[in-house]
Amino acid sequence: MEFDKFVIGFEALELGEYNYNFLVDNAFFNELEYAEIQGGEVIVGAVLKKSERLSQMELNFEGKVAVPCDRCGEDVTLPVSFSESLIVKVGTEDNEDDGLLILGENDIEFDIRHYLYESISLSLPIRRIHSEDEDDEGCDEAILSMLNQDNKNDNDKDDIDPRWAALKNLK
Repeated sequence: MEFDKFVIGFEALELGEYNYNFLVDNAFFNELEYAEIQGGEVIVGAVLKKSERLSQMELNFEGKVAVPCDRCGEDVTLPVSFSESLIVKVGTEDNEDDGLLILGENDIEFDIRHYLYESISLSLPIRRIHSEDEDDEGCDEAILSMLNQDNKNDNDKDDIDPRWAALKNLK
């Protein structure tokens, strides 16, 4: 499969339907300065329908990405599978809506990279941890044992500030 570049020459397109395939891979994520996604491979199929007043792009995301586990900090691989629509419009208003890309009157092309990254990031679950499945290697046991040891040590400390010790007797 051949993949397209992330910059779409909007001005040169005639009215009609256009198919694109984008590869969002490790090189893509490495180019981003502050990406929480460490790597992965997501194939994005896109169909752009250009009309006289606006254009609509249907995007289909399929693949997987690696992000740090919230529990142990090691990379966890998460699936990415969703579809979404993007409306591309030429105008001068501010772009405040999700799913709406407004191009300036003189713009002849648009770069879809930032929109693809944001869509993938927002599709990920809020809590990102290794699953308990047998297929997944799980969290790093050495790190978990160190975290549990630190919690145990914190709970064992009876070094309470004397100013607050009197509050324990108010039960």
